[in-house]
Amino acid sequence: MKISSKAKLAATLMLGTMVLIAISIAWADAQVRAAVAQRRHSVEIAGALNNMRMVTFEYLLNRRERARLQEQAVWHRLEGLLATPVPLDGAAAGILESLRSQGEASHRLFGEVDAATAGAGAADDVQRRFEAQLSSRILILQQNGLVEAAQLIDDAGARIDTTQRRVVMITGIGLLAMAVLTGVAAWLFRRDVLAPIARLELATREVAAGNWSFALDAGSADELGDVARHFDAMTRVLKDSFDRLEVSNRELLSLNQELESFSYSVSHDLRSPLRSMDGFSLALLEDYGDRLDDEARDSLQRIRGASQRMGRLIDELLGLARVTRAELRIQDVDLSAMAQEIASTLTRAQPERRVRWDIEKGIVVRGDRELLAIALQNLLDNAWKFTGKVDEAFIQVGTRNQDGHQVCVVSDNGAGFDMAYASRLFGAFQRLHHEVDFPGTGVGLAIVQRVMRRHGWSLGAHSSPGQGATFYFRPTERDDERREQDHPAG
Repeated sequence: MKISSKAKLAATLMLGTMVLIAISIAWADAQVRAAVAQRRHSVEIAGALNNMRMVTFEYLLNRRERARLQEQAVWHRLEGLLATPVPLDGAAAGILESLRSQGEASHRLFGEVDAATAGAGAADDVQRRFEAQLSSRILILQQNGLVEAAQLIDDAGARIDTTQRRVVMITGIGLLAMAVLTGVAAWLFRRDVLAPIARLELATREVAAGNWSFALDAGSADELGDVARHFDAMTRVLKDSFDRLEVSNRELLSLNQELESFSYSVSHDLRSPLRSMDGFSLALLEDYGDRLDDEARDSLQRIRGASQRMGRLIDELLGLARVTRAELRIQDVDLSAMAQEIASTLTRAQPERRVRWDIEKGIVVRGDRELLAIALQNLLDNAWKFTGKVDEAFIQVGTRNQDGHQVCVVSDNGAGFDMAYASRLFGAFQRLHHEVDFPGTGVGLAIVQRVMRRHGWSLGAHSSPGQGATFYFRPTERDDERREQDHPAG
């Protein structure tokens, strides 16, 4: 059964129980009201009977007109009470009917006594005995009426007590039923909802820990059972995907190793003929240069330049491949000290140049020292190269605050470039200046981009022709390093 169907069933049972309890309480309340009405009515009848008895005594003793009129008034009131419809059970209805007949008889006898008193002259013994008999019968009937009225009151009290006990019993049974239903609902909720959710949470932790063979197997036909089956299906698909990915990674690793071996082999096989070309060209120039004309010597020089340039290209390609394949070793890196060392090396290589360096102190980032050294070397080499035709060259290494994050900046006042061609800036062998003006292979910035991409850092540039160039990158914490720090075991 679905959880929604179970919830509807539990709600229906709970509401049904509440409705039954409400109906029972309403019925019991009606019974109590009827019993209270019976008691109040019985008390009024008893009061009327007592008044009837008192005025009857007064009339029999004094034969006054006022007492006779009072008896008439009391009888009319009693007759109205006896005629009022009141909900009664069988015994009480019989008592009320007996009271009605005794009251009528008592009133009739009172009339006979009154008539006998009005028609009699001098009272004789027979007349007095007759009146005495009528008076005795009236008093007996009234006394019996009072007794039955008392019984009617007692019956009403007993009826109230019985009804109150029923109310208490019905309320107790209703509360017990609601408690049982609540307990059953809580047990079902724990069994069918909380327990599967706990197993699902355990399954997610197991899968997150790498246990792809963990099976949830909720074993129910409700929504959580469907979720469990879908979860198991998902883990099986993911396990198959990761198995295929692992196989692909092993194949890719093997292919990379083969490619690396091939690269070194090609590098070695290409460098040998290139060195031979350069060496034999140099030997020809040294041994037979005086026998060659200018065109021949120029051709040999061109052969030497091309072979040397090819060697540099091979070295750059191998460096780009090493940057892509190198394993990252994350640590604190002092970029300020690294930039200062590179600047000193460049200055010693060309001491005749007038370059002003501005290197901010204390720039420390977390990254791979070797790869960051390669990237910073290429950025500063570019700045050094493209400020070669500036009289007062200026190269800056510093930081800026951008949107609350530290951004590292390498800028110069060199030749710059047109931002319309910025999309080609970080491509391999893409050059924005002619080699005659600024020699190079066009691989340096591609290496810088690979290094930043390996670290997960963003890299950008801004420039304009003749106004220098600014390269900036934003060091950020690596996701895998953050996960290691946040992991419970880490």
